[in-house]
Amino acid sequence: MYGYDDAGNIANIKMDSQTRQLRNISKALSQSTRKPAAIQGGANLTTTRSTLTINVPSEGLYYITDSAGNPIMVGTKSGNANIMKNDAKDPQWRTLGTAVVKAKSVRVDKKVQVSRDGTTVGKDGTASDPVGVTVGDTVTNTVEVTVPNKQAASAVKFKLIDQPKGQTYVKGSLSVRLKNAPQTDITADAIVYDGTTQNNAKSIPGDPTLKTADNKPADPDLAIPAGGWGIDGRNLLDKYSNRTIVITYRITVDKASVTDPANNTVHTYGTFTDGIRFTTITDQDKVDIKAYDFTLKKVDAGNVNTLLDGARFQIQRNGKWMKLDQNTGKWSDAADQDSASVFITGDSNHDGTVDNRDDASQRGLIRFKGLGYGTYTVTETREPAGYASYAKPTFTVTIDDAGTSIQYRGTGTVPNLTSRLDNNTVQVKNVANLTQLPQTGGVLAFAFWLACAMPLFAIGGTMAVRGARNRRDAL
Repeated sequence: MYGYDDAGNIANIKMDSQTRQLRNISKALSQSTRKPAAIQGGANLTTTRSTLTINVPSEGLYYITDSAGNPIMVGTKSGNANIMKNDAKDPQWRTLGTAVVKAKSVRVDKKVQVSRDGTTVGKDGTASDPVGVTVGDTVTNTVEVTVPNKQAASAVKFKLIDQPKGQTYVKGSLSVRLKNAPQTDITADAIVYDGTTQNNAKSIPGDPTLKTADNKPADPDLAIPAGGWGIDGRNLLDKYSNRTIVITYRITVDKASVTDPANNTVHTYGTFTDGIRFTTITDQDKVDIKAYDFTLKKVDAGNVNTLLDGARFQIQRNGKWMKLDQNTGKWSDAADQDSASVFITGDSNHDGTVDNRDDASQRGLIRFKGLGYGTYTVTETREPAGYASYAKPTFTVTIDDAGTSIQYRGTGTVPNLTSRLDNNTVQVKNVANLTQLPQTGGVLAFAFWLACAMPLFAIGGTMAVRGARNRRDAL
């Protein structure tokens, strides 16, 4: 235009109605071989409402890109002028030397919801906020994510994938609600894929026409992980742009340990456009779920170096007897004690007997695996052969979320039959006769021994009196 240089022509472009021209200029500047060297400087602005000031050598228009290659044109102040209009008919004044960058992000926060001390809490499943869950249990997960901004940030696609390891999504359990209006159920607007029953597809189809700056697919097909789910959020993007949603679903823990925890990672994908090319921004959050083991060591009260096979135990949680599927390692509630699992010391192959087919190194031992947070009661239901039936021990095991402070406490009528050897080992004694009771320690043990012995004393006294009477009658 007459009277303008190139920068003036660009400055004269109407921002609201000539965006295509701005995009074309940005593209030309990006590809130009004549552009000057990049100005050094910048900052990592990872939080909202952060400010970056860049000192430039002279007045003018500057082409700035973010780490994803997204461009923005920023003009400096012009002389003493701080604001401008495109023309007299333009009702909006624009501030010079300042640009507001709309964040292109899909930040996600995932938690496991569990009951702790009668209250439901969300656990991050990290080293600083661990969570312990019994294998076989089903837990609730929540995913909190803000739908990409369709208007300000030019979002065109929104998708989520949940990828489990050692866990399986309970199909049909997923629901979506608005965070600030939890009574508003918007699940119908989420196009859910679970690999088989929902949408009958094992991947969320992408749009092959969307290309990145280097002509690669910006929106590829996303495979549905085994045991997981996916959401095509195109309807959510249309209706709830820039709103925070909460996704709730249930998942069953199939396999977990300290060294190999079950985990669950939610991946989010937001595809944005600058009008010419497309950029996909991703984020993820992972939750680890751990389960813990402890070993019961059965010994003779008179000689703790003597390991005892054949002792039978059963276990309860929250007053319910438990059963274990030895093939899958999953625990579940038993209908009653008769249908609960029976564990036998020395029975390493779990066939109900102790013989030469069992591992000799496991003599006198039972290893309880895959237990999570909570208090468990372990009861000896049958003593080893040759040992007293009146002194069978019972004890509790208390496990925390970190599994680093497992506590054992005897609760039976005979004290001190249970002792903690280390964090993952409890020693349990059996007595062969009454004379071994005081060896278990404590005044109570002696009292129990005395209580058991008193009927014998009474019988002996009666026999002595009767014998003396018989002798007197004979005389």
